[in-house]
Amino acid sequence: MLRLSLVALATVSALAPLAPAQVFDERFDDWPVRHRIGGVVAVAGSLDDVRALGDARLRLDEDARVLLLLEKGVDEPRVRQYRELLAGDDDSGRTLDVVRYGDSLPDDLVARLADCDALCWESVGAESRIGVPALAGVRDALAGLVDRGGLVLAVGPGARFLGHSHRTGDGPEAPVAPGLDLVPDTVIDTTYRGAEDRGELLGVLAPRQRLVGVGLAPGTALVLDRRRCRVVGKGTAEFLLMANDRQPVRAQTITPQRERRQSPKEYLVDLTEWRRDAIDRTLEPFPPAEPYAPVVENGTLLIVGGGGLPDGLIDRFIELAGGTEEARLVYVPCSERGDVGASQRTVEGWKQRGVKNATFIHTKDRLRANTDEEILGPLRGATGIWFGGGRQWNFADSYYGTEAHRLMKDVLRRGGVIGGSSAGASIQGRYLARATPIQNFEIMAPGYERGGLGFLGGVAIDQHFTQRGRQKDMTQLVDRYPQLLGIGIDETTALVVTKSRARVVGKGRVCFYDRRLPVVPGELDHVALPAGSEFDLVARQVTVDTRGAARGDGD
Repeated sequence: MLRLSLVALATVSALAPLAPAQVFDERFDDWPVRHRIGGVVAVAGSLDDVRALGDARLRLDEDARVLLLLEKGVDEPRVRQYRELLAGDDDSGRTLDVVRYGDSLPDDLVARLADCDALCWESVGAESRIGVPALAGVRDALAGLVDRGGLVLAVGPGARFLGHSHRTGDGPEAPVAPGLDLVPDTVIDTTYRGAEDRGELLGVLAPRQRLVGVGLAPGTALVLDRRRCRVVGKGTAEFLLMANDRQPVRAQTITPQRERRQSPKEYLVDLTEWRRDAIDRTLEPFPPAEPYAPVVENGTLLIVGGGGLPDGLIDRFIELAGGTEEARLVYVPCSERGDVGASQRTVEGWKQRGVKNATFIHTKDRLRANTDEEILGPLRGATGIWFGGGRQWNFADSYYGTEAHRLMKDVLRRGGVIGGSSAGASIQGRYLARATPIQNFEIMAPGYERGGLGFLGGVAIDQHFTQRGRQKDMTQLVDRYPQLLGIGIDETTALVVTKSRARVVGKGRVCFYDRRLPVVPGELDHVALPAGSEFDLVARQVTVDTRGAARGDGD
């Protein structure tokens, strides 16, 4: 035991020389305050027929009020196309207000925007006569229209203004000016010819590495719905991130969706993931070569692999939080929706067990998670927090780097307990595994790897492990990041962590991947431990091994 203690101490010193476990150094200001827009924004440099946008699911209500803003030169056949696109069926109560302009925008445009549900703006000619300086006067009204769930559609040369920045002309020397940022953190080239123009777009990104380049082919519309991008028309859109000293250029091309069974990667991009990846490329490397040690100095973690809870685990959670009389429990659901209702079954279940003080918090607004006492208040005195299942990137979007995040870590500092299942398991590591917003087949998600809440440093946690055949995924992750300890947890199975001691409970196994050990061809590259086994996370050693004993649910 003395030798094991010395090994553990040496490993802690090697892995975390600069900071103890549970330090709060995740930064709020690094990440977008808003991770999605409220409505729909569509842009196209040109479209042969705007009725193609009927495939874009523009989500116009049947009584929507539509403002059609047309530069002089847009002909009547084009107006008829807009009418057919926007009018709805025979019973529709939609109204269509057609306004034409010449060298200046209508004086009452701000008032019109406040009173409509959709703006369709088409400009003509080699250059739009209305530039960003004029549009800046109505930017707040445009943003307000999108915020309340409306539609902004721009077709023509002016469409590029809807990005964060835009080139004011053609060629590599064209100046770059601020845009309206309705398609946030992007530079949009609406006359993009693929490889022929890629160098110029990357040249714009080179000094602006926190922006996403979008190359949009002629005859194609980019449609941003909340946070997901798709294209309609006859061409493609290419998304680009600039290379840095650690990572190459990132590029992905999407096409219009042609069939239901088509892979979403072929026709969808999650813009928030790309915005986060652009930011991540400007920060210090992650995970660091020497990550924080996987030690819970105070308190306990309950990390469940999904698919149900081991027998007695909720009672153990309540006990660790202080018992039914003293526990102050907070449930954090994992949902992409802003409103999850006034009650949660998890909270009601706690109360049925006799817990006197139990509630839940939920927000999709990072500002609320950073300042609102309705969110922060329950966390200040909490003795136990439970994170629900779903898609773990939702937790990162809402809480990473916020005051709520800091208060969550304080629960452990006070000796409390934090638990979670499925997504609520993965989020407990500092590295966030399997956080791709579109599908969840990949274990590494650029832009979200830094999104874990970090209750346990130096690890990557995956769930539903054996049931979904995720062993090779974890192999891929630790091969890339050998400094991390990979942990894969089966369904109805939990890892109970205090200090560096991790005990397996439940029906399945927990797999540990340690790339400090050699990989022997033909043999498992991990150790799989059943209930009752224990693993020292710092020493990376099995300390209690029940593989040869009768299996049970031990605790």
